[in-house]
Amino acid sequence: MKPFVVFLLIVCGARVFGGIIVKQDKNGRLVFTNTIDSRDLNPAPNRSAGTVVISLPLKEKISALCEKYKFREDLVLAVIKAESSFNPRAVSPKGAVGMMQLMRETARLYGVQNRFNIDQNLEGGIQHLKYLHAKYREDIPLTLAAYNAGEDAVEKNNGVPPYPETRQYVRRVMSYMGMNYQFYSSRNSSRVFKYTSPEGRVILTDAPPSRIRGRVEVID
Repeated sequence: MKPFVVFLLIVCGARVFGGIIVKQDKNGRLVFTNTIDSRDLNPAPNRSAGTVVISLPLKEKISALCEKYKFREDLVLAVIKAESSFNPRAVSPKGAVGMMQLMRETARLYGVQNRFNIDQNLEGGIQHLKYLHAKYREDIPLTLAAYNAGEDAVEKNNGVPPYPETRQYVRRVMSYMGMNYQFYSSRNSSRVFKYTSPEGRVILTDAPPSRIRGRVEVID
């Protein structure tokens, strides 16, 4: 689903007042600017999904929430772009709602009463993203996989699930952040986690275990 968002632009020369252009550079990374050119106003068909305009107050709101929760803004912005393209009215076929595409159960966990409310949606989504980021020891692919497919899917597969949609999602969000999924995975492939299961089995894995009891060793 690629939501379509319309914002009112007041243009003077080549500058947008009250709005921020969200574009992608040649590497796919998100770039925020308040200057425009003719391609932004009339994008070519193959670029139409890569350029969107958001209000300056919205950008500042996201920045303030990231500061409040001491969480990385680049990850939040990339997730919002991938989830809804900054559309607060976006609804997925599975029932996820708003900019950060909150499911009803997730929204309830963070006290979100109205998922279409921009403030509540952003705050709940950022809290959930931060929770996953901490749970998976700041592993970006696992954090994104859990946000997209759920924690159970990550645990069941002991890593990023083999679902094409989820893997494409992880790659897309990481590209918005200027990160390469393959390079990131290979760079971290030398990390092996060793722990003992409740049944007494010694387990070695290259994916950080999410729910364990006991001591964990990291073997480089």
